[in-house]
Formats: sequence, C-alpha cells, structure tokens
Amino acid sequence: MIRPLTFVCLVAIGALAHGASARADAEAEVILSATPREIRVGETFSLEVRANVKGGSLEDLTFADLKKHPELDIVSHQTARPMQVSFGFGSGMKVQSSLSHQYTMRALSAGTFEFSPAVAKVEGKTYRSDPLTIIVLPADNAATIGPATPTPPLELGEELSGARYDPRAFLRTVVEQEEVYIGQQVNVAVYLYTHVGVAGRSVNPTKPAMDGFWVYDEQITSLEGPIVQVNGVQYRAYVLQKSAAFPQRTGELTIGAPKVTFDIGTMSLFDAPERVERTGVPVTVNVKPLPTPGPSDAFVGKYSVRARLDRGSVNTGNAVTLRVDATGVGNIQDLRIELPPIAGVRILQPVIRDEQRFYGKALGGTRSWEWILIPKAPGQHTVPGIELDYFDPVSQRYGSASTQALTFSATGVATPAQPMVSPMEVAPKQAAAVFGPIRMYSALTRETTPITQRPWFAWLVVLPPLVFIVLTIGVSIARRHRRRRATAGAVQRALIDEAQQALRDDDPRAFYDRIVATITHALVTQTAEPVRGLSNAELRPRLVAAGFDDDLVQRVINELEGADFARFAASGVDTEEMQRCLQRTETMVERIQRVRGKA
Repeated sequence: MIRPLTFVCLVAIGALAHGASARADAEAEVILSATPREIRVGETFSLEVRANVKGGSLEDLTFADLKKHPELDIVSHQTARPMQVSFGFGSGMKVQSSLSHQYTMRALSAGTFEFSPAVAKVEGKTYRSDPLTIIVLPADNAATIGPATPTPPLELGEELSGARYDPRAFLRTVVEQEEVYIGQQVNVAVYLYTHVGVAGRSVNPTKPAMDGFWVYDEQITSLEGPIVQVNGVQYRAYVLQKSAAFPQRTGELTIGAPKVTFDIGTMSLFDAPERVERTGVPVTVNVKPLPTPGPSDAFVGKYSVRARLDRGSVNTGNAVTLRVDATGVGNIQDLRIELPPIAGVRILQPVIRDEQRFYGKALGGTRSWEWILIPKAPGQHTVPGIELDYFDPVSQRYGSASTQALTFSATGVATPAQPMVSPMEVAPKQAAAVFGPIRMYSALTRETTPITQRPWFAWLVVLPPLVFIVLTIGVSIARRHRRRRATAGAVQRALIDEAQQALRDDDPRAFYDRIVATITHALVTQTAEPVRGLSNAELRPRLVAAGFDDDLVQRVINELEGADFARFAASGVDTEEMQRCLQRTETMVERIQRVRGKA
C-alpha cells in the first residue's frame, strides 16, 4: 500500500517529467455531435460539445453557434470534466482529460439548422470539430390531436353533485365523465368551497383513493379559485387537485372521499386560528368494456407511429439503432410494441422513453423505443413494418397506425472477438544433466520417531477444524444480532431517508437509485422471494400471485421503469418531479405493506 506522502512525491516527480514533454506530445480531439440528427417539431435531441486532450492543457473550448438558432430551445445543460492519470516506467506521467458540454434542446419549428465547428485551444494550438447539421421535420398530425369537440368549462355553481353541503366550507369532487370505456381518460377535480377566510399555507389536502385507475396528477402550484353562488351564498372554490385517471378494469370503480384540513384566519391579533377538517363524498364511475368486434390487443386513444434507422449500411457485427415513436392522445404508458425476430440479426432489449403532455384537457405524448440491431451475417436485412391498433373513444371507432418496412445492409465478415491477453510463447529449454552438491564429509544419524507418531500430532490435526467451527458460530451469532437490529421497517425507513438526502443534495442519479432500492426492498419483504433483476414480464405474474391488485402492479412497474430511465437521463429531471416521485413511492410502499398485512 502506497503511503500518502510517497504518492505525493511520485505525482510531483511525474509532473516534473511530464512538464518537459507536454508541449511536444500534446494531442487533442474536438467532437460536435447530436443524437438524433433528424427530429420533428416538439421533440428533443441531445447536443454534445467535447474536447479530449492527451498530454497537454486545455486552454479554451468555444462553440459560437450554440444560440445561433432561436428555433432550437435549450432545455438543460450539463458539464463533465473527467481526468485520467497514468504512470509508466521511463515515460513519466501521462494525463488524459476531457471537457464535455451536454445540452438537451427542443425544436420549436421545422427547418435545416447548420452549426459551425467547435474550437479548442491546447498548448497554443487550435483544434476544430466537424460542422453539424440538424434537420427538423414538421410535427406529426397526431401531435395536434385533441378532443373532437371543445369541452365546456366546469360549472361550479348551484349543482352540488359529488359534495356534502356545509354552510361554512365543504369539499366537492367533480368527474366530467361518469361512464367511460376501459382505458379512457376520466378528468377528476377536487374543489374546496369556503364561505370563510382561509390561511393559504395551512391547507393540507389528502388525495382520494383511486384504486383501479392509473392516475396522472397535474401540479397545483398556488391556491386559486373563482367565486360561485351556492344557495344564494357566495363561496370561493379553490382547486385542490386535478387528475387524469385511466380505468384499468371494467365495472363500477369508486373514487374515494377526499379530505382536507386548514386554518380559518381571524382579524384579531389575540385569537388563535381555528383548525377545520372536512371530508368529501365518494364518486362512482361506470367503466364499460371496449365494443366488439374489434382487435383484442387494441390500445385506447388515437396514435400515429413512425420508425427510422440511424444508418443504412454497417459492417457485419456492428450495431444499427432502430427507433420507433408512437405519438398521440391517451395513456402512452399502456402502449406495448414487440419487435418480431429478424433472421440473421441479434436484437437487444429496447430502451423505452416517455414524454407526456396535455393537448388541452387530453393527456397524451410520445413513447419511444430504441432497439440495438446487430447483424450476424452479411447481406440485406429487413425490419418488418410495425402495426399499432387503437380504439378512439371520441369517435368510438377502431383504427390502426403502421410503419413501412425498413432495410439495411451488412458487409464483410464478422470479426471474431480477440482475447484480451495473448499467451506468451516460451521456447522449450534443453535438457541438461544436473549434479547434486559434492559431499566432503559424512555423518551417522540416529533413528528418529515419525511426526505422525508424536503425542502432539493429534492436537495439531484437530485444532484447525475446532478454530473454524468456533469462528463460524461467532460470525453466525454476530449476523443474527445485526439482522435483529436491521428489521425490514428500519431498512425501509433508511432507504427513504437516503432518497430524501439525495433530493436535498439535488443528485437525481443517487435519488432514483434509492427509489428503485426502496420499491424493490418492499417487494422482497412482501413476496419473500428475490425479485431483483426480473424483467417487467417476469415481475408482473409474481406480484399478481402475491395478492397485488392490477392497479398496484401497474403503478409499481411504471415507477420502476420511470426510475430506471431517470437514472440514465438525470440531466432532464427537475426537483419538483423528484418530490412527486418520492411522494408516490411512500404511498406505494404503504399500499404494499397493507397487502402484506392481509396475506
């Protein structure tokens, strides 16, 4: 082990040796890249400006065209400065460093956008990247899809359905559609009607239970509401919750009663505010099955599908990326696309990304799949067309969206993988006569007792197993003691605390690691069997067999998918989304524990 002082001396010596030759050996590479280079209006892409320097010092890295095109909006920016130091005998210290700027950009309008090269200065020399061109195509028709007819604003006046009237204050749950198809969006809003003054910061609502629904909540940032007339009295109707709920099973589903606590303010400095609690009423939604006849695998909504390959030809054994985008109105997290086998091509598991947004009151967005295709044989390879069946609840008709078949070619023979370390060939040695040492003297030796017959030999044989048994028992007792202290509840609380700390530190990657660990620990505790590393297809039947309802299973899988994606796209995650994710996770863990209590 190298002591700190010794390490500092080695670094200093290496730095002196490196300084004399840095200027002569300096090398640099400037890269300007975008993924993907062809997108549509409203979509995002990643732009990277990177300088890799070997044996020198980076003085400056500039990209003058970053804000040249106002049609490309900068969504986020992240900087990385990795450095690697290595030592070699006779060559001194070698330093390899990089400076990388990564931007997430959104296309606001169609067109062709050209960027001039990025410029880096290293040891007085100038290095340039290649220029870059971004092509933005017009938006898909589905991107402008909205409700067939505009939905009129909610009437919050005399109608008091979904409420229990109270002259001072009461809660009301408004459901716009009380009869829908399975998978169709249900708009749910919770209002607080008050005839008295409310201290805004004291309002603490509790969301109603919505078992059987997949729910997307709109963020409420301020306490606002219009003045309405109820029984001839003016009330202010504050919006506490707005949700897009998608029923996951047929029959009558109940939206539970909401709750809220708040303080009623007074005009006196000497009177304490009055704490008030109100409970609403449950509301029932009738969910119908999809009409027949129709495709059995149809998704609810209205979608368009687009597919593209990142290149048309590769060397055999190299990778081609296939991207499929499904855009439209509906619960995009319900969408599933399976890529059929392709002869002579190895297909890796896809990376799935979701971008949800509202078109008016209708929730929709884009779900993207990216498959890595690796041709194992030369020749033409065809990706078959992909078809997506859907049921549009607005027109109450089935439809279909599909892509054209795509082809790419592979040339050459796949290069076999080379071993990392080649065996060294050693020439055989010639046999030679070997003579023992020449004895100058000889002596007579007395007869000795063999070791196996000595009295202490038995103890020598028995002692190691005894020591091993004692150590094993001691370790077992220590582990049992630690296990008693680390109960399932303590571990669960520790994981939540670590996620909260990562949220305070604004570390999305560590935060979503803890979110995945929290959910996985709760599932392992519930199912009493390992679930880590299972795919979604393997995890779903195990959760169902353990007594989880369909809604909870879908929530668990959606949260795990979202957390896995966020860990690899941490630069696009904001603090508010992390807070909502933490709240969803705590609620989900409580539901998992309740299922365990019933089992």
